[in-house]
Amino acid sequence: MQKLSINRHKLFIAMSAASLSVLSSGAMAQAQTETSDKPVIEAPVLEEMLVTGRQQSGAQTLTQERMEDAFAADLMGADQISRTGDTNVAVALTRVTGVTLNQGKYVYVRGLGERYSSVQLNGAQVPSPELTRNVLPLDIIPSSIVESLKVQKAYSPDLPASFGGGNVDIRTKSVPDEFVLEMTLGTGTNTNNDSNNLSYSGGSKTSGLPKPIDQALDTYQGVIDINGIRRILSTEVDNSVTPEQAQQSIQINRDLALAVNRNVDIKKDKPSLDQNGAVTLGNAWELGDDWTLGSMLNWSQKTEWRNKNQARRGVGAPDVTYSSIKRSTEDTKELASIGVGIKFQEMHELEASYMKIGNETDEAAITLAQNSNNNLADGNQKVTYETRYQDRELEVTQVLGKHVFDQLSGNTLGNFDLDWFYSDSSVKTNIPGASTIGGDNTVDPQTGEILATRITSSSSAQFAYLNLQDDVRSYGLNAKLPLSFDNAEITLRGGYSYNDKSRQYYGYTALIDVGGGDYLLGTPGNVFTDSNISNLDNAFELTMSRGFGTESYIAAQMTDAAYGMIDANFNDVWRFTAGARYEDYRTALLPVDLLDYTGITLQKLIEELAKDGQTFSSRSDDWHPSAALTFINDGFMWTETFQLRLSYAQTVVRPDLRELSDVVYIDPELNLRVQGNPNLVFSTIDHVDLRGEWYFDGGNNLTATLFYKDIANPIEQKLNPGSDTDIVMGFYNAESGEIYGVELEGLMNLDYGFFLSGNLTISDSEIVSPDNQGFTNATRTMSGQSPYVLNAQLGYDSDDGKHGAALSYNIAGKKVYFAAFETGHDDAFEQPFSSLDFTYSYYPTEKLTLKAKLRNLLDEDREITQTNASGQKVTILTQEVGTSMSLDISYKF
Repeated sequence: MQKLSINRHKLFIAMSAASLSVLSSGAMAQAQTETSDKPVIEAPVLEEMLVTGRQQSGAQTLTQERMEDAFAADLMGADQISRTGDTNVAVALTRVTGVTLNQGKYVYVRGLGERYSSVQLNGAQVPSPELTRNVLPLDIIPSSIVESLKVQKAYSPDLPASFGGGNVDIRTKSVPDEFVLEMTLGTGTNTNNDSNNLSYSGGSKTSGLPKPIDQALDTYQGVIDINGIRRILSTEVDNSVTPEQAQQSIQINRDLALAVNRNVDIKKDKPSLDQNGAVTLGNAWELGDDWTLGSMLNWSQKTEWRNKNQARRGVGAPDVTYSSIKRSTEDTKELASIGVGIKFQEMHELEASYMKIGNETDEAAITLAQNSNNNLADGNQKVTYETRYQDRELEVTQVLGKHVFDQLSGNTLGNFDLDWFYSDSSVKTNIPGASTIGGDNTVDPQTGEILATRITSSSSAQFAYLNLQDDVRSYGLNAKLPLSFDNAEITLRGGYSYNDKSRQYYGYTALIDVGGGDYLLGTPGNVFTDSNISNLDNAFELTMSRGFGTESYIAAQMTDAAYGMIDANFNDVWRFTAGARYEDYRTALLPVDLLDYTGITLQKLIEELAKDGQTFSSRSDDWHPSAALTFINDGFMWTETFQLRLSYAQTVVRPDLRELSDVVYIDPELNLRVQGNPNLVFSTIDHVDLRGEWYFDGGNNLTATLFYKDIANPIEQKLNPGSDTDIVMGFYNAESGEIYGVELEGLMNLDYGFFLSGNLTISDSEIVSPDNQGFTNATRTMSGQSPYVLNAQLGYDSDDGKHGAALSYNIAGKKVYFAAFETGHDDAFEQPFSSLDFTYSYYPTEKLTLKAKLRNLLDEDREITQTNASGQKVTILTQEVGTSMSLDISYKF
């Protein structure tokens, strides 16, 4: 292969230079509780929020932070997450007002898709290991390392300007104040797991593009089919070969085919029980009177086996075109982290941490399909065998500092606060083997029993090898200086951040053409044997799939940002906060053809870069203002504290590098193909929020929010033209969009240890697509926006502190899944999914905890429906979810 392993910084410099030549030419600090001497808003006493007090301390701190934030935010602490039994950040966030999840891992805030939501880790940006998504898949982050989650829904200048629905900051546990040792073991299963689980033997990290093929690509200049090999072997001007050379070409090609890992025969197997374990170890040491040193170690691992069976129907002819997919996955997530911190009095803190998250997924699927050419009544059926192994790794190294300087404090000046961070993270996604093989079944028309199978003649068995690496480096600082006057407290804030991101995405696809003959009888394990491929009488031939700019690319982004804010509190009645953020953003993406050894595609790229209107690179710089006005009235409407906030902001949402590339990906969750669009442009958003907060005695509270967002050039998802069952998703810019709604959230303590909490979001939206572009509905609701989202929880704590339980319910109304395009059919909608979960905790001693969890008690399935041009409503996709159950035991020393 061509050697394209490029040093990260050299790659970035090269890409930036390309961008700047064509053009002629964010990070949020870790949130913290205010420590200034100015008067602060007093939080209500929350001792009765939970009777046993297991959540009191954390809830008080987070409520205080929420009240002191000038901009609307919702927070959730580790104790609250533990109560609901949520094992990862993704599920935990569904308890937050207006937050929904797509495919169980991607955040939607206020109905805006994941590209409109940003995720940070301790205030720093980190890359995503997903091939098809911009944001971090939150299901890979275990809740065991989370100290708190902050979802900020109103923009403030200390956040990255790429802000749509909200920003999620995952704040991990810092070093402890005392000795901690906790161990957890658990197991579980799912009702869909049975003896029909599918498995195969070929998936592993050590597979990948075989070395003989790698070397042959160099030897034969990227063309390793029989004719390509003949051309290199030929010594004649007209590329003619001798009979011996012709035979040698066939043998070389067949030997290369033998090098492909063809151990992909799928068999039925009984899945194992889920397994999980975790260990936390930490301690703190006093170093004299002023210094404290602490350290924390975390390790966790979880393996799940799941059947994710699907049923699909073609919207145009659902009774003719349909398929059933038996699909099984084995998913392992592992985390290891270490943190070391040192503190001097309460004035200076320094913390360094390293985290590595791994995720391995092995998948096998068999699709049985009918269409107009393969009718069950005639005994014909199409079959597709698919296997896929994916290995993802996220590594994050961070250094955080907090400093308080009191040397200048006096009558007017308060303590000068400074915090800073440095973060270096990388993600690697490796698919060392993914296979797709098509066949034909002969079946009994009456029973559907499979009588015989053969690999489809004149087809190709496909073996894909993909590798993605993202490197993100960011650093920044934030400063705060309070000023005290007779009738006002004024705080000046400012900061700077830098972020760069580089990416290398390389993909190969090897094809084994099968020809035709009796040797194709049977499943892949019967056909693609060494003996069959070695037999030169069989018409096998290895080729490489080609295509300019459709398989590989290199890319880079760079963002410089600075902001300033003023926060004025007048007599604890009125508070005015205003500021702006300046961002200079550059990006470039260049396609790479790994099979081009002639330089033709490179020369074509150079010519394209020189043209006006090229789409390979772009640059933008702008100011993003934000302002908030808060009215405070303690005692209003029988409250201990009442606040009313009005805020306005202007932000931008930029397409991700994946969305700008012309590469086709596989969505691993729904097994759909996704293709980027290099012509996407940025979306700009105007935000208006009005939020009222009522805090009553005993911890009861109520929050009501009105919000409105006006979006120019919103990025939407559509269905690209194709067959009914071969779904290809794409992206485009609509002309305009808006979303508006109301959020309600409350907590009420009941008698006998019970409490009720919940939130409701009611919203509406409109998206206007370009006219005459083939959309069925040029004006419709935005993709992913639900008209309502409801979360409710009934909790219980026994008086003796030995029992705790929570019954949690979540539902989101139907939402547009994709916009219909050039089909005459209506848009596709994902139907409401009612999630009812139950968690029971038993504390026989202060050190021992037993926890039982049940998920999806209603046994709901995910469904996507679409109304066809004839007015018939068709369920085009149904995915089984099943009811999950687990049991954990934890011991604290």
